[in-house]
Order: sequence, then structure tokens, then C-alpha cells
Amino acid sequence: MIHGLIAIDKPRGISSHDAVAQIRRCFGTRKAGHFGTLDPNASGLLLVALGQATRFFDFYVKQSKLYSGLMRFGTATSTYDAEGQPLGAKQPCDLERLDLEALLAGFRGRQLQTPPAFSAKKFKGKPLYTYARRQQAVRVAPVEIVIHELTGRALDADTLEFRALTSSGTYIRSLAHDLGQKAGCGAFLLELKREKIGQFGLEQAVTLERLAALAAEGKALQAVIPIERLLEEYPKMIVNPAGRRCVSNGMALKASDVLKIYPAMNTDFFRIFDDEGKLLAIVEKEPHAMSFKPYLNSNV
Repeated sequence: MIHGLIAIDKPRGISSHDAVAQIRRCFGTRKAGHFGTLDPNASGLLLVALGQATRFFDFYVKQSKLYSGLMRFGTATSTYDAEGQPLGAKQPCDLERLDLEALLAGFRGRQLQTPPAFSAKKFKGKPLYTYARRQQAVRVAPVEIVIHELTGRALDADTLEFRALTSSGTYIRSLAHDLGQKAGCGAFLLELKREKIGQFGLEQAVTLERLAALAAEGKALQAVIPIERLLEEYPKMIVNPAGRRCVSNGMALKASDVLKIYPAMNTDFFRIFDDEGKLLAIVEKEPHAMSFKPYLNSNV
């Protein structure tokens, strides 16, 4: 069993699910999953976990994401992207005469955002797109998001080139739609590329074609980031054999079982290793106590 993470440069035209299916075939495993979907018409970074690394989903899904792309102003669409039907006639728009900085500044920071009707966001157990395809209107509560950075420049009268650093859960299609509404002329997402997820960037990614070529040569492991190198933002804790037994059996870890912690940071989560360098678990420090409870036991 292989345990680790692969950074994939997903092309446009395939779903995240299809990309994961190709990776499963390359490694001959069923235990693989992605950390945050990317629309079929979007390209860029897709993180795919193998083996016990799939248990790290809750950590990676919350990390910030960097996007770049194009938005087309003058028309809103049903899906908030180029695949949807226009919602009305084209409206006059001239981005080169618009105060773009003022427009973009209004969407920076903490805010509430409503997901697109055509999205995988769940409502009463079903994706929103199932209701949208049936033309059933549903009232979805807006979600709190943070847009840390948002910049853009007009390529022509109706095309905006942008970059956005956002919190998890942000829909760039909704951002494009809302910008168009604020500008008074409508807008939709024309192109999208995801460049970063947390500490991982496109420069670390491989294409699916390259991964398939490595697999054909028996070298697919070259593309895998080992599980021991994941979540390096959390301190590394080395435990003795007694501590290893506690972690392996799901028992609370005692401070006396800890050989070393580095770097010595004030944090709630720690990566637990045995004295041979094997990752055992992710643990959370218990409030007002010197013991630790296993948050995630990787059993690798």
C-alpha cells in the first residue's frame, strides 16, 4: 500500500473524479481521493491522496487557495460560467472606463457568498445542480468566506484578468457573477486555473500524461510526496515504544512518553513519529492537561 500525496496539474475538459480514476489505475489501488474538487472546465492544481493520506482530508480542505483566470463582463449566465445560458441580452460595459480598484476592493475580506445553483454544494442531501436541472428553486443560506487578495486588470472592454487568494469554500464562479451584478452589467467566469492549495503549488505538480509515463516505467513513486512529509506546519513529536503502543491502540498519550518535540511551537496539533521515523498519527493536545488524544491514527 502506498501512502502519500500527488500534486496533479489537471487539464481542462475532465472532472476531478476522472482524474482520480486515472491515478487509481496508475497505482493499481482503490484507496485514493482528492482534497477539493476542481470543475471540469477549470485547470490547475488538484491534490490527490493515496492510502492512509486520504484521512488528512479535514486538514487540507480548509487551506487557502490561489486562483487566476478571466472573467467576461456584459452578460450573466445560469451557471455563472461560459457553459450556461445567457440571462438576458448583452449589456454595455467598458472595463477600461470602470474604477476597477474600487470594484475589486469591495469584494476583499470576510463576507457572505451564495453558492451557484449549478454546483455540488449539498441541499437536503442532494447536490444543488440536481434541483437546478429540474428548474426547482431552492433557498440556500449564504456561506461565510474570506477573499484575502483580489487583483485584476482589463484586457479589453469586457474581459478581466484576475488573481484571487481565497479561503476554502469560495466559489470563483459566484465571485464573477457578484462582480458583474455590482458593476451593473453582469459577468461570468470565462477561464479558471488553481495555482496553489496551502503550501503546494503548480511547480510541484505533474500532468496525468507524465504520471502515466512514470507508471509504465515502474517509477510512479517518484511523483508521490510521502505521508511523513505532509502537514509539516505542525510540530513533529517523537515518542518512545510505550508511546507508540498508546497511539496504535487509540489511547491518550502521556507527556512522559514524549522523547522530543521540534520545533517547540504553541499549537493544538502534533504529528507523532516513532523513534525510527515512521508517522503514527496526528494528535490534538487536550485542554488544561499534559496528555494528548489521538485525532487521527494513520495505522501506516
